[in-house]
Amino acid sequence: MSFLRSRLLAMTGLAVVASLSGAVLSAHAAGVTVPDSAKTHTMPWGEFKLAPRIVEKLAKGEKANIVVGIEGTGLPIQGAEMRMGTAKGCETANTMLPADCRMVGPVNPDTTQQLAELETLLNSGQVDCLALQPPLPNQFTAIINKYAAAGIPVFTLNIDAPKAKRFAFYALNEVQAGTINGEETAKLVKAQGIDVKEIALGSGAPDQPWAQARMEGFIKGYKSVFPDAKFFNDAKSGIPTGKNFTTQEVLNSVTPFLTAHPEVTLFFHTDQGVEGVGNVIRNLKLGGKVFTSGFNVSGAILDSVGAGTTLVTIDQGFDNQAQAPVEQCAKYLTTGETPADPLQYLRPIVITQKGGDAQIDVDAARARLKAASN
Repeated sequence: MSFLRSRLLAMTGLAVVASLSGAVLSAHAAGVTVPDSAKTHTMPWGEFKLAPRIVEKLAKGEKANIVVGIEGTGLPIQGAEMRMGTAKGCETANTMLPADCRMVGPVNPDTTQQLAELETLLNSGQVDCLALQPPLPNQFTAIINKYAAAGIPVFTLNIDAPKAKRFAFYALNEVQAGTINGEETAKLVKAQGIDVKEIALGSGAPDQPWAQARMEGFIKGYKSVFPDAKFFNDAKSGIPTGKNFTTQEVLNSVTPFLTAHPEVTLFFHTDQGVEGVGNVIRNLKLGGKVFTSGFNVSGAILDSVGAGTTLVTIDQGFDNQAQAPVEQCAKYLTTGETPADPLQYLRPIVITQKGGDAQIDVDAARARLKAASN
C-alpha cells in the first residue's frame, strides 16, 4: 500500500487508461535532436542507453509517449489529482517537445493487473518515458530494470524503488511532512491558548514505516515549539485505529480511547482517519476541549478544519507528485539532464482554517478538492 496516499478504495471495475494529450500544439514539427547526454547517460547504478527508436521518432517530429503508471486510477482524491498533475505536466512537456501523456493502471490496486499492463506497454513499444508508482517499496524493481534495459527512462513517484534502475523519485519526505504538521499545530495551539494536557498518536497502519515517520516528525515539530510537551505514546507505539482505514473503524477505536483518557486533548492521526477523530470529538461533545491534526483531505475533514476541531491537515499534493516526473521526462529527452539528487522531495500542502505563510485556507482547499472530484 502507498506510503503517501489515501487508503480508501474506489468501487471495483475494469482497468481504464486515461489518455491525456498535450494541450500545446507542437512547435517541433521539424523534429527534436536528442543530445548525446540523453542517448548515453551514466547513472549511479550504471550506464543507460536510450532506445534508438525513441531518438529516431523524436527526430521525425513524432510525439514522445510519456506514461504515468499508478496503482489505482480510481482511488479517491489520489487518482483524480494524479490525473490533473499528469495533464498539467504534459502542458509543460509540450513546450519542450511534442508529447502525448496518459495515465494508466487498474481502477483499484491490483498488483498483478498493474504489472501485466506495464509488461504489455513495454513489449508493444508504447512507452518512451515512464513515471511509475509501485505498490510497495522495491516491489516493481524487476519491471523497472526491464524498462531501463530497453532504453526507456523511468522515474518513480509516491512510492520508491531505490534498488531499481530508476532515475529519480518524487514524493513527500514523510518525516519532514510530519514535522511541518507538528510545528504548525503547536503554533496554532499557542496562538489560540489551547490547553493541551497530553497528545496521543494514532494510525491505520501504526507498524508501517511511512506512518511511524509521520509520527516521529510530528513529535519533533511539536516539541520545537513546546519542548516539554507530554505524549501518551511514541512513534513506534501508535494507536491502531483500523487496518481498512475506514471512518467507522476510527469511531469504534478512538471513541473508547478518548472516553477512557480524558487527559488526552490532542490526537494526531497519520492518515485519512483524522476524519473519524474529528467525528468522535463532535459526537462526544468535546469541541473546544479536544483537537486533532492529521493527513489527507475530504469534505468532512475540511468541515472539521473550518469548525476549528482539526487544527492542521496535510494535502499530500498527489497532482504535484505526478506532474514533476512528466516534466522531467521531457527535460531528460531534450537536455539529457537528471536531478543532482535522485530523492526529489516535494513540500506538502498545509491546510489550516485561515491559511497563512506557506499554507492554504479551507476555501482554497475546497477548491482543490472540487477539482479533484470532478
